[in-house]
Amino acid sequence: MAKREAPEINAGSMADIAFLLLIFFLVTTTMDKDLAYLRKIPKKVEQPENQPPVQKKNIYTIVINSKQAIKARDSVIRADEIESLNGRIKHFYLVNRDKKTDRAKNYPYYAFGTIQLYSKNLTQSENKLEALKAQEEKTDKIRKTIDQTYVMIEKWEEKLSMARLYKEYSGKREVPEIAFEAHIRLESFIDTDYSAYVAVQSEIQRAVTELRDKEAEELFGITYTAMNKYYQQNINEDSAKLRDYRKKMDLIELLFPLRLIEVKPKR
Repeated sequence: MAKREAPEINAGSMADIAFLLLIFFLVTTTMDKDLAYLRKIPKKVEQPENQPPVQKKNIYTIVINSKQAIKARDSVIRADEIESLNGRIKHFYLVNRDKKTDRAKNYPYYAFGTIQLYSKNLTQSENKLEALKAQEEKTDKIRKTIDQTYVMIEKWEEKLSMARLYKEYSGKREVPEIAFEAHIRLESFIDTDYSAYVAVQSEIQRAVTELRDKEAEELFGITYTAMNKYYQQNINEDSAKLRDYRKKMDLIELLFPLRLIEVKPKR
């Protein structure tokens, strides 16, 4: 009796089936995402020589140790109390705002700029630039000073524009500016849990964003978050609305700057 040959299995469609399964899993699979605010990496700032140390009152230090315990200045915060950072950071910004006397000595002071002051500083910088450019001998030192003066002119022009905008919407002649040195310092260790680090960053960003939203709502009738969302969605347009939002956002960022220094993790 002749042996029957085993029928061959048609594997021609196996590749198609595997491809369909791959598509299915790609579409249906979900992955955990880090919950945090997006931030731009700040530009490196060249420190002048013989720069005096920053006063302790201008630094809000947050330390996350290897056991995920958080120390905010002199207070220890448990991981389940992390939301209390929000109020602490707001207090750091607000405790001396609008105060010229009787200020809390352990927190940043405010300066109060006016249109007249910024106009005066702008004129002085422009006169200085003309005097420098008029010198026949252009040494490296003079060229460097000229470049620095251009930067100062740009700075005073921007502040003058912000002061005019602030007066237009608030009716106030003085712009409250927190000390330039005021910043939040975030320290961690090599074995600090990443999720704890991100959670602290998010609380910092949330506190500043809420301060900005409240100020923008009071001044312009729209939150900073709403303006920023519109700006990001239409960033490639050249419209009057987009330019107006950018100018208003610049003012809010001047009133509530986010200066976050992230220190290299310790061992």
